[in-house]
Amino acid sequence: MSRPSDNGSWNQPSDDPYGPSSSSDPYSSPSASDPYGQPAQGQSSASEPWGPPQQAAGGGYQQPYGAPGAAPGGAPVPAGAAPGGAPVPAGAPAGQSRLVVGLLGIFLGGWGVHRFLMGYTTIGIIQIAVTLVTCGIGSIWGLIEGIMVLAKAGSFTHDAHGRPLTD
Repeated sequence: MSRPSDNGSWNQPSDDPYGPSSSSDPYSSPSASDPYGQPAQGQSSASEPWGPPQQAAGGGYQQPYGAPGAAPGGAPVPAGAAPGGAPVPAGAPAGQSRLVVGLLGIFLGGWGVHRFLMGYTTIGIIQIAVTLVTCGIGSIWGLIEGIMVLAKAGSFTHDAHGRPLTD
C-alpha cells in the first residue's frame, strides 16, 4: 500500500525499506554484483554444474562420478572391499560359514534361505516366488547355488556386505 506522503512512488530512497536502489529498472542487464546474473559470453564459472566439462590436469576431461567399478576417489576397488569401495574394518564380524550357507542352499535353496543368510533379501524373495510359481521345480536354482557356494565359485565368495565367507 502506498502512503499519502510518497505520492504513489515506490522507489523513493527515503521510504525504501530495503535501502537505496542502484538503478530504476531492476530487470535491466545483470550487474557484476548480481548473484543470479549470467556470465559474459565465452566465460563460464567453475561452480556451474551445467557448464562445459572442465579439463583435468592430465589433459583429459574429469569424470564427475568416477569410472565404473572404481572407488569414489577413482582408485580400483580391492578384492576384499565392501560394495561401497571401503575396506572391511578389522573389528567387523566375520562372514557366514561357507559350509552352512552351502548346505542351506542345497536343502532349503528353493526357499532362498541361503540368500537371506548372505544378506541378499531381494534374490531370496525372488527364489521363493519362482519356487511357488513353478510348483517346486524352481528349487533346482537353490540346489545349484548351494553347490556353487561349496565349490567356491567366484560370485559366492563374499556376502552382501563384502565380508568373505569363512571356511
